[in-house]
Amino acid sequence: MSRRGAGLVLAIAFAILAPLQCRKAEGVAADPMDAEAEEAFIGYLRIDTTNPPGNETAGAQYLGELLRKNGIEAKLLGPDPKRQAIYARLESSSHGSSKDDKALLLLSHIDVVPAVTEEWTKPPFGGSVSGGYIWGRGAIDMKSMTIAHLMSLVDLKRRGKPLQRDVIFLATPDEELGGRNGVRMLLEKHPELFADVGFVLNEGGYNETIVDKVLYWAVETHQKVPLWLRITSEGMAGHGAMAGEDGGATAKLVRALARIDALETPYRFSPDIRKMFEEVSRAKGEHRGRHLRAVREPLDVPRIEKELGAGYRNLLRDTIAITRISAGTTVNVIPPRASADVDIRLLPDSSSEEMRKRIEDAVGKDGKVEVLLSSEPVAASSSDTELYRVLAKVLRESEPGSQVAPVVGVGTTDSRYFRARGIPAYGIMPFKVNYYDADSVHGADERIRARFFVEGVQLMRRIVRELCAGG
Repeated sequence: MSRRGAGLVLAIAFAILAPLQCRKAEGVAADPMDAEAEEAFIGYLRIDTTNPPGNETAGAQYLGELLRKNGIEAKLLGPDPKRQAIYARLESSSHGSSKDDKALLLLSHIDVVPAVTEEWTKPPFGGSVSGGYIWGRGAIDMKSMTIAHLMSLVDLKRRGKPLQRDVIFLATPDEELGGRNGVRMLLEKHPELFADVGFVLNEGGYNETIVDKVLYWAVETHQKVPLWLRITSEGMAGHGAMAGEDGGATAKLVRALARIDALETPYRFSPDIRKMFEEVSRAKGEHRGRHLRAVREPLDVPRIEKELGAGYRNLLRDTIAITRISAGTTVNVIPPRASADVDIRLLPDSSSEEMRKRIEDAVGKDGKVEVLLSSEPVAASSSDTELYRVLAKVLRESEPGSQVAPVVGVGTTDSRYFRARGIPAYGIMPFKVNYYDADSVHGADERIRARFFVEGVQLMRRIVRELCAGG
């Protein structure tokens, strides 16, 4: 290559690489807390807080140490020494005197669902960083959000700017199994800690991200109603070669489950879901929202099943899932008892009691039905509040061209306990999540892109700062 040609190549290379290096340097200078957040997140992922059994206190202590290290007082809550929550509060200048600027509660949960190590390509509690991802159980659900909440408090503390409202950090146990030993217990035993809460910011939302661009942000304002049941069948125990006429406990359970599985839950267009589809179709735009706009009464079921994804279809019906079966010890022994757990998610205007009776009728004499978790419908959180307006503004500004829509969640979160008390609660996902990464939630190889994690922490800090410190 000639000297002139070599010079031209170097000039082109410099023109391409120099801006990248400048942007990288500017990013580090603009947000020195990024590396701090990632380090805290990795350390948190390495703490096994699987529920059951829980052991969330280990996670609570870790979070408490991070808060205290930054000059923020924090305390453990809860009667079970192994299953405690962590609570911290930054007070505003008007703390205790103003009724207008109610406190913001940043709510998250410490527990995670079990991980089968053999199904993972990375250790589920290793906090590995590889291929541009941070890996670990809880990476999306929801240890990333907890660290984003915590760094928001640290950000406010370091800035030292007067707050317009108190900000509360709360990370709790037991959310994955219904929150009875977590949020519900805390509200009952420590109501004074929540007396001035005006808004709750929690998990439950999502976003539609293509590559690295968000098309729309879904803010969860309502959710389906959980009903968890255990079906137990009993019979004479004995040798596998001497089964009775009814086949024993396991056979009775199988017959009961077959009838439950055959129960019909027809599609229907409830008012809450109709409103959501209208909002989301607008946010998705003319082309991408056309399938949601096409849903109208009378419902065209074949078209729904062909054109809508599972997430949207499950918002048009009650769902019944048989999730766990337990019976027997070995192949040649008929067990005296067999049981199965059933996860039911009801549309917001459905009745838990009516569904429970349907299940009992289906089980009949082949078993007994025990309620593990039951809730009744609560009112949706309004999208006409100060917090929702801040969310919509900041989310749109963070991704020019994106839209924001209130949605009904197919899952269940602790937000329902606050909505039942008339406190607006919103679920968001500040981290960009591609659909193939979202599939790892509650599955193997749960992970989050390292860049998306950092950007999401920055976004959460901005949301909290905007609402509580005026930007």
